[in-house]
Amino acid sequence: MSGICGGGAGADPLLAAAAIQWANQSQCECISMDDDSQFARLWGLCILAAILFCTAVTAPFCPRRWYRRLRKCCCRRCEGTGEEAPPEGEEREGEKDGGGETGGAVADEEAQEKPCVESASWWDDPTEGVEDHPEPDITAAERHLVSSSATKSGQWRSIWETSAGDLGEIGGPGTALYFVLLRCLGIVFAYMTALSCASVAFNALSSFAPDTGNFLSKTTIGNIGSSVSGAELPPEQRYIILKDEAGECQGSQVSLVTAIIGWLDFSATVIFLVAVLMFRFVLIPRIAEQTDADEITPADYAVEIENLPRRFEGMEEFVDADGRTAYERELSELICQRVMAVREKERLRAGASAEPADAGAPVKVEEMVLVRDFDERLGALKATAEWRKEQKIAEYCGEEKAAARLEKRIKKTSEKLDKKLRPEHELDVVRAYVILSNSRDAKRLVTDFRFSTYGLLRHFSQCVSKFAHLERCCPQRHRIFRGKAIQVTRAPEPSNIIWDNQDVPSWERHMRQGFICIVFLTIVIISFVLVYVANVGAKKSTMSSNQLLGSEECDPDLSRIATSDGTEVYRCLVQNATNWTRDFLTQNASGIEKACYCGSVGYGTIVQDPFLLNYVCKDWLLAIGTGIGLGVLATSIVVVINVVCKTVLLALAEQEKPLSFSALNAAKMVKIFALQTLNTGFVIFCVNFSPPAGVPFGDIIFLGEFKDSVRGWYTVVGAAILSNMLANAITPAATNIGMMVTAKAMRFCCKSRKKHQARLLKLYTNPDFDMAARFAQLLNTIFVTLTYSSGLPMLNLFACLYMLFTYWADKIILLRASSRPPAYDTQIVHEAVSIMIYSVPLHCIFAIWMFGQPCTFPSNPLGGQLANLAAQGSAASSNTATPDGLAERLSKESTWMITALLVLLVALYLVWTVLWILGGTLGELFNILILFACPKRMKVAPAPDESDSLFWKDAKERIERECPPASYKMTRHPAFKQVGKYMLEGKSFRATRNSFRSSRTGLSNGDDSPAKKPPVPEEVALGFLKALRAEFIQEEEGAVAKYLDDRGLSEEEREQLATCEEFVKKGGASEREAAIKDVAAKWGMTCPS
Repeated sequence: MSGICGGGAGADPLLAAAAIQWANQSQCECISMDDDSQFARLWGLCILAAILFCTAVTAPFCPRRWYRRLRKCCCRRCEGTGEEAPPEGEEREGEKDGGGETGGAVADEEAQEKPCVESASWWDDPTEGVEDHPEPDITAAERHLVSSSATKSGQWRSIWETSAGDLGEIGGPGTALYFVLLRCLGIVFAYMTALSCASVAFNALSSFAPDTGNFLSKTTIGNIGSSVSGAELPPEQRYIILKDEAGECQGSQVSLVTAIIGWLDFSATVIFLVAVLMFRFVLIPRIAEQTDADEITPADYAVEIENLPRRFEGMEEFVDADGRTAYERELSELICQRVMAVREKERLRAGASAEPADAGAPVKVEEMVLVRDFDERLGALKATAEWRKEQKIAEYCGEEKAAARLEKRIKKTSEKLDKKLRPEHELDVVRAYVILSNSRDAKRLVTDFRFSTYGLLRHFSQCVSKFAHLERCCPQRHRIFRGKAIQVTRAPEPSNIIWDNQDVPSWERHMRQGFICIVFLTIVIISFVLVYVANVGAKKSTMSSNQLLGSEECDPDLSRIATSDGTEVYRCLVQNATNWTRDFLTQNASGIEKACYCGSVGYGTIVQDPFLLNYVCKDWLLAIGTGIGLGVLATSIVVVINVVCKTVLLALAEQEKPLSFSALNAAKMVKIFALQTLNTGFVIFCVNFSPPAGVPFGDIIFLGEFKDSVRGWYTVVGAAILSNMLANAITPAATNIGMMVTAKAMRFCCKSRKKHQARLLKLYTNPDFDMAARFAQLLNTIFVTLTYSSGLPMLNLFACLYMLFTYWADKIILLRASSRPPAYDTQIVHEAVSIMIYSVPLHCIFAIWMFGQPCTFPSNPLGGQLANLAAQGSAASSNTATPDGLAERLSKESTWMITALLVLLVALYLVWTVLWILGGTLGELFNILILFACPKRMKVAPAPDESDSLFWKDAKERIERECPPASYKMTRHPAFKQVGKYMLEGKSFRATRNSFRSSRTGLSNGDDSPAKKPPVPEEVALGFLKALRAEFIQEEEGAVAKYLDDRGLSEEEREQLATCEEFVKKGGASEREAAIKDVAAKWGMTCPS
């Protein structure tokens, strides 16, 4: 074999000798250095594969469009049966949401025939009356499973047809944005995989990296080019060899390919950056606004009022027939006055011809919930109530010991609470949630109080209001309530509120956050050290597989590694090992020399040669297997450490006392993400890293041998990261699906063993949809992928698969195996996407580190071959051969554009930091000056949405049917709904027992409110009370309606009695009796038996 085709006249002797080896390895007669047809063919195949892959990945992320087109085609057969096909974009009745627990696009025919009133019965809470009927009821448990899950009108939603808007209806814009983010990132990483397809192909077809039997290491840039044994070929003369079907070989210089790979990686980075920025600044506001406009929720009609007076004399006195206290009445009057004032301004501005649609509608406060200061003991009250519930269950089931233990615990805790807490009506007011009758009025109120979000203005208004002669000079004087400049903002969704933390003052939350941040950093450092020690122990017990090429820029630094007896590590030179004969290996070679030889020839050669497999390399293979086992053990230790630390961090996040579940999940997300990313993606890097001289504590912290991204780094560190991320792409989705199947199996097997209905309901309650853990895992995947994807291009594919699998697995879990999540706002998504932006500069830093390595990834300096020749001539004249410095790495053909992007990002970050500092100090004052100069500039006109067409009375029924609860009362919150009755048994609540009960029924306080005559004659009222008992207690259907028809009452009298009927109807089975008694007490009558 002649090596280079055509004789290779004028070729470098080292290159000619290397070409002979390459021809022998490829079994070619010679290698053509001029023909590049094979490379053009490979580029074409990469482009075709990229297009097919992007199409295959994009289609599953856009199912609804394809499904509707398929259904449109299938519906053409309806013409033969005489059935009319549905118009485009519409669906037959019952096809949208599906039916049955296992899913499906078409509902059962019987379910379609049921009227809407009957379907609403699915929302009747099956947990009501559990104490009165403790016998297990499978039917009620199945109803509870449906009503507590992400269903609609008592039917399971279709997995295939549920859109992002439907997901927003289930769990607010935060849940919808999570799935939209997964879909967008899946498509983005599909494009990034397409751009890195060529890099994977050239790497996999090369043989430069040591062959350890791990295919994933062959896909890294550490394998690009063909290896040479026994010849010191300069890196810039390394070639990529391709062989066609005819047995002819072609070669191309690696440095010509690396520049293109660098540009492809830069393009992929720009695509990711643009996608994240678009999502952060365009899609999040747009989807949040669209979700808010399309969905009708309690927050559309509600406002949150803060900075209220905590108490004043006589504030709890009942002052009107509706049982409102003085506090509630005065605050309601202020709200109504401000809404009427805004309406009048709108009327004067628009004229009589363009009056608003709700101009004649009365301004009414439908619901006002005052949040009380329980001195941060509401959680203890809730826990005590849960113990009381468990105690009664244990007593019913005959578990006397458990009931006795719970009794002692309840008694001890209740005594402490009764000493510390006053009755509820005597507690201070923290804030208020107010529902208005019209969503437009809620928007008007927020707009009218837009200045109240600035603390300086509120403080100024409060000070001026104290002086009578200056009060008229204050434009905010009409917005003062009892000497306090109140703050009015849009209210969160009721299910997003954490009631346990509502009474924690803001200064205490900030103090907690600062302290927990210090504790969090301490725990992360401790976990990092433990994981680091586990990996170092596994590394020291594993045989080193570093093979040296004899070049400083290509080899690891073995001088920092010592054996167990303190001697220097054996230096395995590939040039010497490949020349050893079999006689030497069998007769004279030591164990370390045999290992050196086996590592040099590679795993592929060993498995094909029985002599090497069974004799020479047998111990080496056993050592490799032992190292893999120790690595698995170290990984198991890391998993245990992560689980323990994750549990502690989740508890810490709870102690920050956030006001909403969105804020709580955001805090959990950041902590879990930091822990997982450090222990998963960076510990193994630090274990194998050898820092440059002068790094503080470098010799203590970093114990590795790789000071640069040499080829051995990719076989050790790169292969481990690829293996971890491949498992990460599949494991989370598979684990969640497995847990869902396990839960269904547990229900099937254990339902007959439950002796109490409450325990059966618990078995039939789906677990929560853990948003924090999912976002943390997503951020971990993105950061590890972006950090190393330049040198490990397969990471883009693994990230794409993670997005695809997780999207569909989580959608199945949410719609079939999760309880209805809170209505998350955009906070957690906003913070997650903001964190993702920082992965781009991190990617640029590691890309420069990998692409700038002169041996592994040879690339010409900026300027091409001319600049390369000039640099070689300069080096020859100065007789120096030092490795490339930082300036050379930054200015190579494969790195200069990434360097420019990094500089741009750093500059933008500095500008943003300066603006953030100024905005946090002078920004509020600057905004206030603008507001005073141009008050209309900051006025936000109410954005039209679907809720504008409905008043609260009509919207409430729809909300209760589709996404309950439709109230801000604490006892309607899912966390307190089942324990409200038991909270009444505490001494602190007995004084306000009727108040707490009436929060369920909508009635006013009974014992403390002044007695009142009924709105109809007493004999009519008495008959009405008997009709209520007949219909709601004795279950005589239509008893109230029949009585009202028989009495021939006026329309006004019927409306007043219908309101009382509605109050009784709202209560559950266990509370309707009490509600009827409250009606009688309100009218000053005795409830008939």
